[in-house]
Amino acid sequence: MPDASERYWITFNGEIYNYRELRRELIGFGHELRTQSDTEVLLCGLKQWDLGLLDRLRGMFAFAIWDCLERRLFAARDLFGEKPLYYATKPDGSFVIGSEIKAITASGLVPTSIDLASVDGYLALGYLPPDRTIYKEVKTLPPGHYLVWQNGETTVRPYWTPRLRTAPISIEEAAEELRRLLRQSVARQMVADVPVGAFLSGGLDSSTIVALMQEQSGIPIKTFSVGFGESINELPYAREVALRYSTEHHEIDLGAPDIATLLQRMAEVYDEPFADSSNIPTYLLSQYARQWVKVVLTGDGGDEMMGGYGWYLPLIRAERMALPLLQWTILRIVNRLQRHRNRAVIARSYAARLAARWHDPWTRSFMCQTMIDASDRRQLWGGQKVESYVPGDYYRPDDTTEGLNRAFHFDVTSYLPGDILLKVDRAAMAHGLETRAPFLDRDLVEFALSLPSDLKVRDEETKVVFRRAFNVLWPQSLWNRPKQGFGAPVAQWLQRSDVQPLLARVFAPGSKLKTLLPGANRSAAREQSYRTWGLLTLGLWLEAHA
Repeated sequence: MPDASERYWITFNGEIYNYRELRRELIGFGHELRTQSDTEVLLCGLKQWDLGLLDRLRGMFAFAIWDCLERRLFAARDLFGEKPLYYATKPDGSFVIGSEIKAITASGLVPTSIDLASVDGYLALGYLPPDRTIYKEVKTLPPGHYLVWQNGETTVRPYWTPRLRTAPISIEEAAEELRRLLRQSVARQMVADVPVGAFLSGGLDSSTIVALMQEQSGIPIKTFSVGFGESINELPYAREVALRYSTEHHEIDLGAPDIATLLQRMAEVYDEPFADSSNIPTYLLSQYARQWVKVVLTGDGGDEMMGGYGWYLPLIRAERMALPLLQWTILRIVNRLQRHRNRAVIARSYAARLAARWHDPWTRSFMCQTMIDASDRRQLWGGQKVESYVPGDYYRPDDTTEGLNRAFHFDVTSYLPGDILLKVDRAAMAHGLETRAPFLDRDLVEFALSLPSDLKVRDEETKVVFRRAFNVLWPQSLWNRPKQGFGAPVAQWLQRSDVQPLLARVFAPGSKLKTLLPGANRSAAREQSYRTWGLLTLGLWLEAHA
């Protein structure tokens, strides 16, 4: 879209939820807007406020604005990277930009080669670090950053970074403000000119979003759930929520889908290797929901903002420990002796290991989530000298961030944009379904990040203040149910007869995977299933893209 003068042109992917308020402001400043769209608001807003526009936006977005007079490109991406943006600079100084890597490669303008350091990052995390891509020649604009390209020079800078600097507040005050902000966010994101539904896993986050949506809707909202027969079945929980709020509920029980075909399809949908197995149920649920709606709200971001992951519990235990290595070794021996008898001892031993080996909660968080550790990755490379991946400064909190907040910082800057949001966006957009995440509204986010960590995780409880704020909205069966999300039974899937030939092919001598990683071998051990799955998805991606 051009502006009235046709000096400025924009290409835009996403939604600006507060564009009506911004439009009124712009008209007050004398701008003549010809449309009712959020796209034109971005065009005029950049002229009016320059970089200040980015702080005013409440939404998910990736956009690029070209100034024909100055021959200057300005591009920006939302706080957490809900919408993707990739670019490449050619040797002659020209510039290519697109929403997907496949757009960059399809242009024929950018030859690509695999970045081994990025592959090691994938092996460490199970997803590509959000400030890297799988190719040396293609870059991604990191979340919360803007880009300027002019005269062949590219400048990239942050306009927003997460600050976990806590302010004192009581749990009741925090719960009240949380209720207000999440209601406000849901109301903003329900505005659309097409029907809006919701993904409903039966977990705390999605159930809360559904409750608040129905509270603000004059008609039953459409909700969508997925199950896998007896392997993983969350449908009863989702059903309870749908019944309580009288939603128009749709559910699909996939039983045993064609995993081999879907694995190969994922290698096409995801332009880069991606090991999170829940991309398959998310893809199928999106396909199913698209029959009824074009937009769905999700519970994504709730765990990162509110402290919902199970790995926070050993981290908070480790915070209380200052154990020498000898004491940890003794606990480890006790753990082995009582592995099948005493969960408390096992939990304490794991926390003690974290405390003894890594003193920084940020490092502990990274190590808790590592798919393949550094020593095993060196074996996979088979003698090739590839530097082991360690998250850079982009992911590290400053020195004023303390305690468990340092662990939260890693999830906010790495796991959320690199895994959760990328997974949902690619799976949904493959079917033309738009997803929105009320937990990632900027007003809500900045409040959540300011909360003391003990209002998020305390003793054996996660999401402390969130539970206080919203438990009245949930059926009682949800109050203490274990976290699941749209999970997948990976260990069972790897044993399937349709997947076994894929494993044999990917790990065969001379395969693309073995050429890249000479030390790669499949494991039959159940506890190694995630690692095997990660190598399998990498191998299938190499076959489709290398």
